[in-house]
Amino acid sequence: MSLIAIDLDGTLINTEHKISKENIKAIKKAQELGHEVVIATGRAHFDVQSILKEEGLSLYTVGANGATVHSPAGTSILSVPMQGDKVKEILKVLDKENIYYEVYSDDGIYTRSYAKNILLDELASYKDNVPEDEFAFMENQYEKQTGQFGYIYKEEHEELYTDKQLVYNINVFSFDNEKRLAVLEKFKNANDLTIVQSLDFNFELEHVNASKGKAITYLAKVLGMDIERSMAIGDSGNDISMLGVVSDSFAMGNANDLVKAHAKYVTETNDKNGVAKAIYRYLDIEE
Repeated sequence: MSLIAIDLDGTLINTEHKISKENIKAIKKAQELGHEVVIATGRAHFDVQSILKEEGLSLYTVGANGATVHSPAGTSILSVPMQGDKVKEILKVLDKENIYYEVYSDDGIYTRSYAKNILLDELASYKDNVPEDEFAFMENQYEKQTGQFGYIYKEEHEELYTDKQLVYNINVFSFDNEKRLAVLEKFKNANDLTIVQSLDFNFELEHVNASKGKAITYLAKVLGMDIERSMAIGDSGNDISMLGVVSDSFAMGNANDLVKAHAKYVTETNDKNGVAKAIYRYLDIEE
């Protein structure tokens, strides 16, 4: 039996923010055959569990791009938090740049109470300056980003982090490409951080030892499975590390060319049940 690692946004979830019945059926079929299905995402584990519960799925969760691993019951299996001094340093830079960000901790996703206004102002500035379909895509990305479960809003940025908290991920999001890339440049040479991109308008910061690839490798050992005889599927840059540690790697049809170049196979898009098709191909069974 093997481990099957599946990314969430852009992979298992379609553009309507839903998990299709076909994908759910394929996951349950894999479980029936004894395989361990794992969600590997940049999202916080409690956000993922709320989504899975609605769909009747009970799965292991790799959260915060590999900084956490939880059992289906919510038990912590792996925790790779960022260093406290580093968190303070990062937040100081982000506050100075007045850019939207989220801090992922054990108890919630911390953000400033007025932070959504930053994104709404950015959206408003693009409304009459980009094609209608492009603006609709940006609105969709806003809704997905701000529609997560577990937000904790704080008035003052100093309240977003205390020395008692464990921080696993800092997600930076901006529709202003020039602004976002300028901020990203400030962290590019940091040798104590992992930096990945999971969406068109974001970048994420984690501990240097946190990645989806390392997390699913660790989980496979815990479960007594061979990671080199396993499957992973994703669509974004933060999925590349896990595509590189499994025997059967799948890129979504909607993935960018870089992700596809790191995958052994390319499946259908997230709107055409690409996950289900990949699972059936991996299991070598009929849909």
